[in-house]
Amino acid sequence: MLNAVIFCRHGETESNLGGWLAGSRDVSLTDRGRAQAREAATALAAGKQPVTIIYSSPQRRALETAAILAESLNLPVVPVAGLEERRWGDLEGNAIPADLLREEVPNGESLTGFHSRVTVALDGLPVPQDGRPPLIVAHAGTWPVLCRWLGIDSSLLWPPNASPILLTREGVGAM
Repeated sequence: MLNAVIFCRHGETESNLGGWLAGSRDVSLTDRGRAQAREAATALAAGKQPVTIIYSSPQRRALETAAILAESLNLPVVPVAGLEERRWGDLEGNAIPADLLREEVPNGESLTGFHSRVTVALDGLPVPQDGRPPLIVAHAGTWPVLCRWLGIDSSLLWPPNASPILLTREGVGAM
């Protein structure tokens, strides 16, 4: 089991700008989102935690962010099924509701099901032989599941777009 990861939420998308739920919709990055990913790559290259592999949600916005990071850092990207954002069903394309932690959504994925799916995906990630934390590029909804999986509390509801954050079993660390 992994004891540390670097998490990077995908760069800005049109849904982020518009304040609506993308969920399972395969939206792409904005120009600003691509610039954010390039800035994240610069921060990762200059950081104290070298990265040797990138695991990414297979959704376009995450893969696009991961590809920008990978090109800059000269690393492979491994898409990981299960790291996709929660499927919000009838709520997708609409304004972000105040009760994001509700268990059920109409024609969507339950919160419990989403947490289970992401946890299974995280459990399946191999521990890098070099002992360095892998970089995981995913979504806002992945953040609290990842924190719970590592056994830590975070005051962040979700991290900003394309801002790498070191997470260890001891807590949230500096990059």
